[in-house]
Amino acid sequence: MVKHLLVFLTVILILAKSIFGSGFGKCPKQEHLKNFNISRFAGRWFEIERTFYLIEVMYSCVTIEMESLSNIKLNISVVSRSRWSDGITVSEGYAIQTRRDPSTFVYKVNTKLPRLISKYLPGAGLYQIIDTDYDSYAVLWSCSDYIIFYTDMLWIWGRQKELNVTTRANIYNILEQNELDPERLTIPQDGNCMD
Repeated sequence: MVKHLLVFLTVILILAKSIFGSGFGKCPKQEHLKNFNISRFAGRWFEIERTFYLIEVMYSCVTIEMESLSNIKLNISVVSRSRWSDGITVSEGYAIQTRRDPSTFVYKVNTKLPRLISKYLPGAGLYQIIDTDYDSYAVLWSCSDYIIFYTDMLWIWGRQKELNVTTRANIYNILEQNELDPERLTIPQDGNCMD
């Protein structure tokens, strides 16, 4: 019985690793993006690819609007279309650069809930820009520690709704150099998106 349970748990962990980017221990450290420029990063971004994130299964046509409020803070609006109602949803918040790394941000959702609760809202957390050329693509990574294991998520954003093959291949190489598996990425089902 114990042997079957161990085999079952091993299979579950292997599947979770390939889908969610999980692992034992703490989140791996990613190299900081040198000379990150917050004002060049601000503006409109479109979600091109992402890893599985349960909340985002309900949404398509994700657009991120970023406005630079200062040299360390961005105002962020995430606009998406509900797959169920076809209505538009807007989630607003702000991101503040960390002191250690200008390419890492703490994102907080605008809410009237107490801070103790609001930090656990979907989307709230630490995000690191792994790479960007500011004009066509950005690669974001978020990772959460849970005592003995971690889970991470990846997003590829573009200034346009599509990326060319060369740019996409370059992004996949960057992910592999950072030991992040590009095979985990999925292309959102974004039919009928409007600007």
